[in-house]
Amino acid sequence: MNRAGTIEIAAGDWRATIVPGLGGALAALSRRDHDVLRPLPDGSASALEAACAPLVPWGNRIRLGRFKFGGHDVALPPNHPSDRHAVHGLGWTRPWMLGELVGASAELVLDHAGAAAGEAWPWPFRAIQRFELDANGLALSIELFNTGAETMPAGLGLRPSLRRWRDSRAQFSAREMALADLEQIPTGELVNARHFGDWSKGMTVPSITIDNCYTRWDGKVEIKDGLGTITLEATGAENLHVYAPGTGAELVFAPINHLPDPFHAEDWSMPVLEPGASARIDLRITEG
Repeated sequence: MNRAGTIEIAAGDWRATIVPGLGGALAALSRRDHDVLRPLPDGSASALEAACAPLVPWGNRIRLGRFKFGGHDVALPPNHPSDRHAVHGLGWTRPWMLGELVGASAELVLDHAGAAAGEAWPWPFRAIQRFELDANGLALSIELFNTGAETMPAGLGLRPSLRRWRDSRAQFSAREMALADLEQIPTGELVNARHFGDWSKGMTVPSITIDNCYTRWDGKVEIKDGLGTITLEATGAENLHVYAPGTGAELVFAPINHLPDPFHAEDWSMPVLEPGASARIDLRITEG
């Protein structure tokens, strides 16, 4: 992978490639010369095609990019060519700056000036991603700081895209799942997490498209295939968004701290931050 401005870190059998200028994306994660996460394709200009992308200051979709909060009437432009809604935040569309690079760890920083700079998302913030490899895998975190003078919505997520085999089998436990319409906007109804199949017992990833958000998740996912078992363990996120298109191109298990389209839900699900406060998600990726 030949990309200008890439950062390479390594520890033991593990290797990671980070591309700050492409949405702060993790471009590749490998162990013993095989991929653990799906690598960013050569020539791609989208962080959403990377091994992992940051979701900040919201994840999933905001209906038509419009909502009201704290006296602001917000209108976010569509930011993905196939979607009329505002998708996955600002972080994946902006270049990040390298804050620190020491040994097998790196830190990326994104500063957003908010309304003072004419931004559609009016609240200023700082986001920090931290990547640290050791002999057992990758510790990845994303933290959001409210740098403004007003209370702000505080959506956070990480979007790891795992390698996918025809017989990949996933297991996780959650209590409920948010039903959604054909545009993946929630209908407002939560159903039992086993509504489309019981992931808690382990299921082979089906060949039909899966695009569902599970809530009251216990923070762990295991994915088994012919190379071994990949384990994701997260804190700071009680929701897990599962995306597996029928084409077989991706296998995403994204920890996130709110449900899709949170501003229009009857049971408002978006966390908020007071001035000076922060929120954080930590994700550990291992393979055995």
